[in-house]
Amino acid sequence: MSGPAALPLLTHDGERHTRATETVTALDGRPAAVLSLSPDLLTAQSLRALARTAPLPAAERARRLRAAARHFLHDELGGLTFGRYRACVARVSGHNAPLTDQLTRAVADAVAEAPDRADRARPTGSLPSWRQVPAAGSGVWTRRGETVAAVLSGNTPTIHGGWLQALALGYRVAVRPSRREPFTAHRVVAALRAAGFRPADAVFLPTAHAGVPGLLRRADLALLYGGDDLVAAYAGSPTVKVAGPGRAKTLVTGGPASPATLGAVADSVTALSGTACVNTTAVLVEDDHARFARDLAALLRARAAGRQTTDRHLGPRVTAPAADALLAYLSRHAAHARAEIPLQEIATPHPDGGVVLGPAVFTVPTQDDPLLGTELPFPCVWIAPWSRAAGTAPLRDSLVVNAITDDLALVDALLDEPTVKNVHLDTPTVHGAGHLPHEDYAGTFLMRNKAVVTKGGTG
Repeated sequence: MSGPAALPLLTHDGERHTRATETVTALDGRPAAVLSLSPDLLTAQSLRALARTAPLPAAERARRLRAAARHFLHDELGGLTFGRYRACVARVSGHNAPLTDQLTRAVADAVAEAPDRADRARPTGSLPSWRQVPAAGSGVWTRRGETVAAVLSGNTPTIHGGWLQALALGYRVAVRPSRREPFTAHRVVAALRAAGFRPADAVFLPTAHAGVPGLLRRADLALLYGGDDLVAAYAGSPTVKVAGPGRAKTLVTGGPASPATLGAVADSVTALSGTACVNTTAVLVEDDHARFARDLAALLRARAAGRQTTDRHLGPRVTAPAADALLAYLSRHAAHARAEIPLQEIATPHPDGGVVLGPAVFTVPTQDDPLLGTELPFPCVWIAPWSRAAGTAPLRDSLVVNAITDDLALVDALLDEPTVKNVHLDTPTVHGAGHLPHEDYAGTFLMRNKAVVTKGGTG
């Protein structure tokens, strides 16, 4: 690997290097990139330019997005080939090599398919353009504004799907990337420009934390990714859509779990390095939850065996201080829980630097234990008992619930529970696809319907 990559700003008037920079450090402690940071004045100028720019026609946007996906996969962009870009992502994200390849290639799909994915939110009674409205009139799907700010986290490269759909809908977008993994955002914006999008269609504006409020204030709408603090700060805002912790759960009813069920739960815990909001972090079991925990722990240990010091490690690779902090947290807060895998086994030094975390399995005594709401950035799962009398109460506030059950009334209750955002039936919580909503469809937040009646309508 050569020296650190240079990641300049991609502004409304082109590429800019700034005096204010930040070094992106790889997990081995070496610098991976030098990231230019946008001063507030330049951020303001870029947002004004985006607001003044009329959107490209929808068909042209779709054509250029398909071309951008090809550029993303095949071109040298910002001095990085796709192979070197992928290596940079692996060095800073902590995902293993096969998963990094899968996720970075999935970004190209998100670029190419953005128009189709965005259109899935459009109601069947609404048309995409007023020019298609018949004399009797129709609803027309229209933007709620002109500009979107996307403030991203670094969990996974595929986090870019939402703002790409905004671009497909005609918004101009200011992307504030994760400063831990800015490579994907830079490459996507560079690919868009290579495909013919104008500089004022999408900009790459890394900022310090202090720059985020100004970015949110200046954009019409914002897509924001973060923790509970951000969810609390912006929960009441009609112009900010916050994606926070997932607290995804699996419910297993009936008798002893089958090997297939244990395997599916193991997948839900460890897929995506166990760092995504859709990873199962709590399992509620109607039968013998302690036995389920022991069996799951045995399966996860077998899956991790021999892998943790290779490029196929099961959990994420993190820095040694981050690993120490997480282990200290578990020692303090999980003292009453039973560790089915000893704590000293869940942190493995990696020969390329850093520490591989997980898997970890704990049992807790009750279905209302506070630890069931704890989400940590590695494969860590809490197993609790569940009773029919409890119903859906222990499953509230979940991004996804996978219900492994034959109780159809229980499924109805989960779908009716407002704080459960997605329901899977005997399907891992990590299952996703471009046509499925995540925290609702992005278009539900970005768009609205207006009645349009042409001359001669009967009204």
